[in-house]
Amino acid sequence: MKSDDARPPGEAASHEPDILADAGSKTEAQHTIGSLLIFLSVPCVLPVPGIGNVMGLALMGLALLIWRSGGAGVIERPVLARTVVLDKTRAAQLLRWMGRLEQLSSRWCRPRLQHLALLPARSWQAAAAAALVATMGVEIFLPIPLGNVLPAASLTLLGMALKHGDGLATLWSLVMAATALAYPFVLGAGAWLWIMGPLWQASGLGA
Repeated sequence: MKSDDARPPGEAASHEPDILADAGSKTEAQHTIGSLLIFLSVPCVLPVPGIGNVMGLALMGLALLIWRSGGAGVIERPVLARTVVLDKTRAAQLLRWMGRLEQLSSRWCRPRLQHLALLPARSWQAAAAAALVATMGVEIFLPIPLGNVLPAASLTLLGMALKHGDGLATLWSLVMAATALAYPFVLGAGAWLWIMGPLWQASGLGA
């Protein structure tokens, strides 16, 4: 009687390269999507006119790719439709920041809670990541005073999480995103309390 393991020579081995190649492509896609998130987020804190609009639109497009293919399609398709030209000073500053971020992420991030740092296509993880990236992209796009900093920090943390398989960084990204969403409301309330409220009272309309 033949055992279940009896099969033509090379048949078992023929499946292993496919599995490894598939795992390797998924890892590459995760790393690519994480790098792109960092690349698109860090420039948003630079005082360059219009950079938030361009990067915000690019992030919204990236969110759609994350949802559709879990980030795998990013390797084949271009994300940025426009190019932001930085002067040498800004470009050097951006490169320094990204270098420091890479050093910090390599030192701090490590594989943990990895189910929170995976993006299978059409999964709840991909849907949540796409929603987060799209929402932060919209906030970066809008002309909110200092409104780029918190969303950019959230997406940078998400990029670090995807690059290193660190679910804890994903949780920190969500905390930062919640803070970013609360920021416009706090800013609006503060503006009303300290500026518009007294003007309303002084005009006599609030009487």
